[in-house]
Amino acid sequence: MLAGAAVLAVGCSSSTAAPASSGGAKTAESRPACRGTLGFEAVPLTKSVRARLKLPADAAGVVVVSVLPGGPAEAAGLRTDDVVGKIGADAIQNDCDWSRAAFGRACEPVTLAVVRGEQRLELTVAAVDENRLLADACHGGNSTACFRTGWLLWSRDRGDGHALEVFEDACKSGSADACAYAGLQLSLSSERGSEAPALLERSCELGSGAGCAHLGFLYATSASAAASPVPKDDRRAAQLYAKSCALGDAQGCYNAGLMADEGRGLRQDASKAAAAYDEACELGSSMACTNLGFLYEHGKGVKADRPRAFALYRRGCEGSTCQPSNLGGCVNVGRAYRDGIGVDKDEAKAAGVFQDACDRKTDDRDVHSAENRARACSLLGALYLAGDGIPKNLERGREMTELGCDRGDSFGCFNAATIYANGTGVAADAAQAADFFEKACDLGDGEACSDLAAAYEKGAGVKRDKKRAAELRKKACELGFTAACPKKK
Repeated sequence: MLAGAAVLAVGCSSSTAAPASSGGAKTAESRPACRGTLGFEAVPLTKSVRARLKLPADAAGVVVVSVLPGGPAEAAGLRTDDVVGKIGADAIQNDCDWSRAAFGRACEPVTLAVVRGEQRLELTVAAVDENRLLADACHGGNSTACFRTGWLLWSRDRGDGHALEVFEDACKSGSADACAYAGLQLSLSSERGSEAPALLERSCELGSGAGCAHLGFLYATSASAAASPVPKDDRRAAQLYAKSCALGDAQGCYNAGLMADEGRGLRQDASKAAAAYDEACELGSSMACTNLGFLYEHGKGVKADRPRAFALYRRGCEGSTCQPSNLGGCVNVGRAYRDGIGVDKDEAKAAGVFQDACDRKTDDRDVHSAENRARACSLLGALYLAGDGIPKNLERGREMTELGCDRGDSFGCFNAATIYANGTGVAADAAQAADFFEKACDLGDGEACSDLAAAYEKGAGVKRDKKRAAELRKKACELGFTAACPKKK
């Protein structure tokens, strides 16, 4: 599968977006004089929540789970189970949209678009100083307010040790999300890492999807950790991801889809994977949108639908407030334009998409971003070399192909090898070709291993070595290049 289907995603994804006023792009003059909050807590609209509230499948927004006593939302008449679809001019698609719009805002009135049963309401809420409101509510015993106090500290300065203290205290008071955030921070600690599983277990039992997701991640990946706090257990991980997804955690749903996709901890089931990816995509996981697009393109677990696949690839590429652009989605958007997959063929648009992806910086939050960026460079190089739909430019094609190879893409290395083997826009150079074939082979390209074997047999650019050639042909066969496999008698 393309784009991030081999690596689990980590992190508490629920409500992790930084408050609006904390963005680095804002100047001191543009920040509100007071950091305001609307005084309510909300969670994503999952399929189960839509069913409970009898909402249509395409209903968007977040559902209110608590209203802080004495706060502006209570004064405005907001209630538990109200669905908030807009805050001012901002459409609310997920809990990350909500947290950005609900905290760190100017202390002034804003209109909320609310669905309450069959009613459509507009409530005006006047934001108040978030630190004062949360401190008063926390001192009054409201564990959710205590969690938000820690969350504000954490979201504005992730290295602030005081946030962990606040999370731990709020966890003891019964805040599921506080237990999740405390567990996440402790799981990264070399000194207190062993304390993380118990906190995450408690958070999951109390109903935190983020806590279930991160505990699942520990069970799924602990075999690779230097000091594993829990034993590796894919079955337990899959169960935790499923629970996390049901609780509305985007990363949990993505990982639940991945486990079903690969048959880890449960029977391989493409339809179950598609359902989990679909939920994750709706909750803001750009990687899940990309992986779901792949299933729709190839008709795995769902009926093949190439236009739907293209729309999902584009959604993955665009990203969301919960997760940045998925470069795997961008690569697939470019591939769709290049080959006419679910969209009219347009090589010029493909080149533009590949160029943008190649020029991007990598992002640790985007699984396989380095690999997908490198592949985009290689694919752009191939377009310039072919000159199909865009002006042929052999020099530019070679430069982009070699850049892709330098960044670790086997396709780019293989194409660079063929450029020098055939003398495409450069003087033929068998030694240079062999060097690129070796790089491609080392990166897992079976055909490159086979071509390198031929070079060793002939002494083309390398010293003749039949033993080395035989080893390379064997490797090529093992990598799936069947032409290199011994012929059956």
